[in-house]
Amino acid sequence: MGNSTFNEHIKPSLVLVIICLVVSIALSQVYAITLPLIESITAKTADQTRTVVLPKADTFTPYTGKLQDGIVDFYIANNGAGAAITATANSYGGLITVMVGIDAKGAITGVKVMSHSDTPGLGTKAQTPEYLSQYNGMTGAEIIPDANAIGQGTIKDNTNLDAITGATISSNGVYHSVQRALAQFEAAGGENNE
Repeated sequence: MGNSTFNEHIKPSLVLVIICLVVSIALSQVYAITLPLIESITAKTADQTRTVVLPKADTFTPYTGKLQDGIVDFYIANNGAGAAITATANSYGGLITVMVGIDAKGAITGVKVMSHSDTPGLGTKAQTPEYLSQYNGMTGAEIIPDANAIGQGTIKDNTNLDAITGATISSNGVYHSVQRALAQFEAAGGENNE
């Protein structure tokens, strides 16, 4: 009876534990090998996007000051063209991550959604280049009506911008991310942060 219990219950459990251990070790090795490659591709994509949102920039240097809430990264153009700031905000499907190019005078030069979890179709209409281009040329004074309400309120309250009908939450996610990027730019010294 003891040998039967071992073969029926303990032996299959041991086999499963060994299989799980081997698979876990193999996955950790694959992760260790691919992580540097993933990080390199991510960094290259971010560098390319910085030159898209701030086309007059040549190369970038990371900002070393304090980052405000919701700011992922902040890079200053080495030629004084401005900055590229990545910010997050709540959107329909969770957090949305948006990169904003801001020229040396504080005007937006480009906006690009880096990642999101919004519903494909209607929600992603607030992420198209055509929609995002409405921000180009705008400054903090036009985007941030109240410095104490960054990341609050709704895009519909801003007469300078349009929301996507049926995708107000997604439009707000972009809007609040842009607000945070502009507020970070100003907090870092605005035109004088170079």
